[in-house]
Parts: sequence; structure tokens; C-alpha cells
Amino acid sequence: MADRVTFTPGSAERIAKVVRIVEAGNRDTAGLPTSPRLGGSSGKVFRICTFSGSWSINSAKTVTFKNQTTTPNTASATNLFWPIPEGPSRDCAIAKEGTAWYLLVPQMHAADFATSATITTAAIEFKTLPGVALATSSTVVFTIDIATCATT
Repeated sequence: MADRVTFTPGSAERIAKVVRIVEAGNRDTAGLPTSPRLGGSSGKVFRICTFSGSWSINSAKTVTFKNQTTTPNTASATNLFWPIPEGPSRDCAIAKEGTAWYLLVPQMHAADFATSATITTAAIEFKTLPGVALATSSTVVFTIDIATCATT
């Protein structure tokens, strides 16, 4: 329940005085100028969606809005920044500028990437850094058999 608004007698008199001045003024003059809203559009300008397959830079793809079952529940979005390889269905974020939708970021896979390897007397030691890949899971697996020093 909203709190009730109350005015002091002085505040009420000031408001009434302004109303009388405005009502007595020239009604043929233009109103006060107002600035447009930031963004200048109504409705949603950021959406979470899904897509599948590859998506090359400077191309459009139909994406499906998440958590919206009523139609229309798709949009055509343009990818300006991410070279996305073939893959399964994944999530993405899109945003609208004017009437056009653009891909902000696709779902990525976090993993440790090998940056160097050192051979010791008993093993091969790998150093890694955390990173992200444009995939939804690990895509490459390799093993090194220490006994024979051969890759499999």
C-alpha cells in the first residue's frame, strides 16, 4: 500500500498559486520543450536467445528468444565481432539499436590453455592460463604416453 502524500498549508498555497498563473497564461503558446528518452525506443532492447550452427562475422542469423513461447519469438541478429564455428545450440545475448538487432556475446567454454611444456626426467610438465573458447565444451583431447614418449 502506498504512503499517503500530505502537504503543509504553505505548500498547498504555493501549488495553488502556480496553477492559477498557468491557467491565466496564454494558452496558444507552445509547451515547454522536453528531451527524448535515452535510447529513443520503447520495448526491450536486450534479449537472451539461442542459436545453433556457425555464425560468421557480418552475417545475420535467426535467433530464438529464451523464456518466450508466444510468437513472434525470433529475431534476425547481425554478428559484427565473433567468428563462431559450427556447433550445437547455445545461448547468446543480443541488443537492439534502432530497429536492428546485434549479437553482443555468444556462449563460450572456459578452459585452461597450454602455454608451454617442459620435459623433466619423469614427465612432461604443462603450464596453462585460463581462457575462453567459442565452443560449448572441450573440443580437443590428447594424451602423451610417458613410457614410450609417443602421442596417441
